[in-house]
Amino acid sequence: MNLLFLAHSSQRGGAEFCLETTLKCLDRSKIEPFVIFPSEGPMAESARSLGIHVEFLPWSWWMLYEPSLWEWKNRLGIPGRQIFLRRFIREHHIDAVYTNTVCLFEGALAARRAGIPHVTHIHEVLQDEFMRPRWFSLPKIVRFFYRNSQSVIFESDPARKIAEELLVSSVQKPEAEKLLQKSAVVSNSSRLTLEEVERFGPEQAEPTWREMAPYGVDPARWTVLWLGRFSERKNPFLLLRAVELLPENVRGAIQVVFAGAGPLEESLRAEIQAKNLGNACRIVPFQTDIRPLLRLAKTLVLTSHEESFGLVLIEAGMFALPTIAVRSQGPCEIVQDGETGFLVPDEEPAILAQKLQTLFQSSELCESLGFKNQKRVMEFYDPWKNTAKIEKELEKIGLN
Repeated sequence: MNLLFLAHSSQRGGAEFCLETTLKCLDRSKIEPFVIFPSEGPMAESARSLGIHVEFLPWSWWMLYEPSLWEWKNRLGIPGRQIFLRRFIREHHIDAVYTNTVCLFEGALAARRAGIPHVTHIHEVLQDEFMRPRWFSLPKIVRFFYRNSQSVIFESDPARKIAEELLVSSVQKPEAEKLLQKSAVVSNSSRLTLEEVERFGPEQAEPTWREMAPYGVDPARWTVLWLGRFSERKNPFLLLRAVELLPENVRGAIQVVFAGAGPLEESLRAEIQAKNLGNACRIVPFQTDIRPLLRLAKTLVLTSHEESFGLVLIEAGMFALPTIAVRSQGPCEIVQDGETGFLVPDEEPAILAQKLQTLFQSSELCESLGFKNQKRVMEFYDPWKNTAKIEKELEKIGLN
């Protein structure tokens, strides 16, 4: 079957990495993928390297867009893109369209007009405070996707429940019961296999560690790792405030590595300097390959206010690291509190500091939690198993 994937971005990010993993693990004897990205980028290069047909269209997002003249220009291009999509579907004998985000609606429209199935894969938490700006209310947007998709896939059960509550609030009960049958949950997957992790030892990580020496990174120190975009949602300042509350002897023995980029980077640097935490905290650039950092770390911390999944938690688990995460949608499903790591309340730096100190002071606990985390990741977040679940969803809608 010929399956057209629509991606909202060709840059590196959680939803984009999940699509990349799916494309790598698809059974190509059954499914021939095509992908349309909005522009060139690393994810488009990755798809091409897999021998996948790639095209480009500058999509119009109907939520989470940046208001600008360019965004309005993309809105005006919707009719032309619909013509392109319908022609592409016809010429390439596309059997179904798969939209890899809730931000894009054009694929659902094109599939409906072409008379073929549409699948929506939602990687976002559909809560009002996190999904702005947008064109319409969240209930209307959720209703649109359920009515115009044969399957609606979520990456965590909490994210599914939030969307379903919006749906139930906006349609009559008989229709809601019918539409809810389209829901499915397929967890995101590790991008690494255990074999790849085991092959990547300290000797492979050493060159990158040397490159990080100018940033003050010391491979000999007990390391806390934070990975992500320096943004309000990711909330890196929570970890900074926790470090400030650590006992002086602990703070002097550890290093916290913030790896990423984003609008809050300069503010984070200024806060580190203002609080005199330069000895404990390091900021390093965004890393395409995060394996050296995961090999360096003793634990990984995720401080997001909201997180539909939390792919970095899975990647840390593959390296047998215990993880600490703020209680939010995806992390509550991934982190087994007290078993594979810890869940902490949002905006409670004292509790986060306590958990960091607990891990620092007990290497046995750290290793035990990390081992259990790795075991759980291999059981529930294997890329081949989870891609097979997506393929089963496609079979349900007639692609077999």
